[in-house]
Amino acid sequence: MGGQYKILPIKFRIMAIVSVVIQIFAIFIVLQAGGIIPLMFSLGLTKSICFFFAAYLSLNTIMNLISKSKKERNVMTPLSFIGAACFWITAIQM
Repeated sequence: MGGQYKILPIKFRIMAIVSVVIQIFAIFIVLQAGGIIPLMFSLGLTKSICFFFAAYLSLNTIMNLISKSKKERNVMTPLSFIGAACFWITAIQM
């Protein structure tokens, strides 16, 4: 969240919780796409969701890269890039 707070304000804490829920959903989608768990959604919708997360994480990579926080740039940029690459590969190969 930009690394500007040592302790996140309530608004940012709520945003962090929402982010975790979205990330858990993304994990289920990639597990479904890989055939690890049964599909909750159609194959087409699962593929579309994979493309959405690929684009989202690509944008997230750019935002982390330009962050003022050194920790965010050095830790979160590579992690979001790896996540984006995995979702792009998964979505394209489905």
